[in-house]
Amino acid sequence: MKVMGAKQMLAIAALGTVAASSGCRSDVLDLTVDLQPEVYAADFGASPGTIPVDACTPSDPGSCQLPGVVIDGATPTTGVQVSVGCDPSTLRCFAQAQARTSITVDVLMDDNFTSAVERRAISFVRIVDLAYTVPVNTLTFDLPSVSVYAGPEGSTTETDPGVAPIGATAVISAGTVVTEPLHLTLADGTMARSLIEGSIQNERPFVVIFVASPRLESGDPVPGGAVEIHLAPRLLLGFPR
Repeated sequence: MKVMGAKQMLAIAALGTVAASSGCRSDVLDLTVDLQPEVYAADFGASPGTIPVDACTPSDPGSCQLPGVVIDGATPTTGVQVSVGCDPSTLRCFAQAQARTSITVDVLMDDNFTSAVERRAISFVRIVDLAYTVPVNTLTFDLPSVSVYAGPEGSTTETDPGVAPIGATAVISAGTVVTEPLHLTLADGTMARSLIEGSIQNERPFVVIFVASPRLESGDPVPGGAVEIHLAPRLLLGFPR
C-alpha cells in the first residue's frame, strides 16, 4: 500500500475544504447588481402666496380661490396639481397637492445588469433594495412622505391592475436635502416583490410609481418649489445551482 506524503495529504484536505464550503453555502452563485439610478422630479412652480386664514364658505368655491392653483409638471412624466378648497369642519381653506410620476425599469436596457448576468438564467431574486437620496429640494412645505408602488409594464397610476405598494419615503422637510442614502427593502412574500422578481425572471420591464399627496392648511404657503428623489435599485440575484 502506497503511503501519501505530507504535501499530498495537505492538498487533498484543502480540496475537501473548498468542496465542503461550496456545498454548504447557498450564496456561492449569487450576484449583486446595482441598476442605473432613476429620478423622480416634481415641480410645483412658484408659490402664489399663502392659504387664506379668514373663514370660508364650503358652498362658495370662490371663497378660497387663489391665482395659479393648478400647476403643470416640469416633465412630461410628472403630473403636478394643486387645488384649494374649504374644509366644512373648520370653515378654513386648505390646499391639496398631488404629484405622481411613473418610471419604467428595463433590466435588459441596463448595462450593469446585462454585463453582470450575461447569458445566465436567473432562478430567483434574493433581495430587492431601493436606495434613495433627495439632492434637490426647494419645496416651500414639508412633504410627509412619498408612496412608492411597483406595477407591470404600462402602469401609470397606483390604481392600475397589478400595481402593488412598495412602501413610503421618510418625511422630507421643506428645503432639506438628503445625501446619505435611505432604503426601501422589499420583503419576501409581498406582491411588489413577486411582481419585480417575475418581471426580471421573464426579462420584462416593470414600473415604479411615485405618489405624493400633501395637504396644507390655512396660513401655510401655497405649495411651491421643486424636489428630486434619486432612486438606485440594487438586486441580489440567484442562479441555478
